[in-house]
Amino acid sequence: MDLWTGVALLVAFLAIVILIIRGQSPIIMLLILAVLWAAIAGIGIDDIQKKVIQAGGVQYASAVIIIVFGAWFAQVLIQTGIAESVIRSAVELAGDRPLVTAMTITLVTALLFTSMYGVGAAIAIGVIALPIMLSQGIPPHVAAPVFTMGIGAGTFINLVQFGTFQKLFPGLKYEAPYLTYWVVGMCVYILAAWMLAFFYLRNGGVRRLASVDIAGESAAPARKRTPYYTYIVPIFPVIMILVLKWEIIPTFIVSILLALALTWPDRTLQGHLNLFNKTFSDAFPDIATIAALWTICGMIIVAGQTPEVAGALKPIFAPILPHTPLQAAVFFGLLGGIASIYRGPMVVIGTGAALLAIILANKEIPIPYLYSIWLAPTVLQGSMDPTNSWTLWTIGHTKVSHGQFLKTALPFGCLMVAVNSLICYLMLGSLQ
Repeated sequence: MDLWTGVALLVAFLAIVILIIRGQSPIIMLLILAVLWAAIAGIGIDDIQKKVIQAGGVQYASAVIIIVFGAWFAQVLIQTGIAESVIRSAVELAGDRPLVTAMTITLVTALLFTSMYGVGAAIAIGVIALPIMLSQGIPPHVAAPVFTMGIGAGTFINLVQFGTFQKLFPGLKYEAPYLTYWVVGMCVYILAAWMLAFFYLRNGGVRRLASVDIAGESAAPARKRTPYYTYIVPIFPVIMILVLKWEIIPTFIVSILLALALTWPDRTLQGHLNLFNKTFSDAFPDIATIAALWTICGMIIVAGQTPEVAGALKPIFAPILPHTPLQAAVFFGLLGGIASIYRGPMVVIGTGAALLAIILANKEIPIPYLYSIWLAPTVLQGSMDPTNSWTLWTIGHTKVSHGQFLKTALPFGCLMVAVNSLICYLMLGSLQ
């Protein structure tokens, strides 16, 4: 009986994956999956509404709060002009050399997104970085992934991503040896983006490669530069957590106050107070979708961890899912790239929440290692999946088709996942 129940659960899971790939709302589809799983497994309606929907819906509320503070800090960096000043200064050093410009934008974007978070932050940087690349003749299908891969590289050690996923992977700490691997993973992704740029721009004749008319493209009008000493602010939260061992929310509050203090001459006291309030309000539209996904995925994880669902799925998934660190490295290295696109089954904040629930229930792979080996596919989804908010905006802004974007970017993304899976196993596979 459990076998047929498991088959029905698997069919429901695959149907939801297909519907999401075909363009249906992930939020609606995942909510349906959580309720459907519980119902198929024979859980009563009273337990569904109490234990799955209610308890699951609030399970990761603290993760949403961390996302809010990360988006707030990003808005402060944007509206004080610090983020814009950092990226313009870096691009000026690159000069009129398209390949160097592309590599510089990837690197600086990665550094900014070690602490910045949200689609608003991505757009604010993108409206500066993308026109600069296009104005130098870099083809749009190259400029787009060069930018989004920079965002992805930064999220390897992004404080918001760590703070939210810490709720899904209990026992994580922002420290070595795992942090050491996350930094290495970030560097590998930057190198993958540089390889992409070199592959397409190595001959220097970029203007003849451009696929759209870029004559009218120009960078957004530059604002007054903030002083060079303000450039420490984007990485200040990371420093505070590593050196002072502060918690994430207090770290962001202090960093926000530092950003305002270092740009004090630019506005009056009342102006600072107004900006403090405004940036907090402006942060919420940035995180609406991801907050909804976290809420719904809490329901899926709770449903997947119920004895009824877990017991029915285990016989089916046991031969497929990894049971040792080596198996996990092979599993994620081979499938983590392609199965993360269009919110496929490797996306934790998506249908992958179901797989996570099953793997966690097995208690066979150390949780910090599981997070680390799953991180590269997670990062790839956040920087290459056309259904992801800032990737979708970038594709639209550069007028690149989904197919052309993936054809350019995905091979290098899959290479990054494979290389990082091997490195993760070599660095962390023997730790318990």
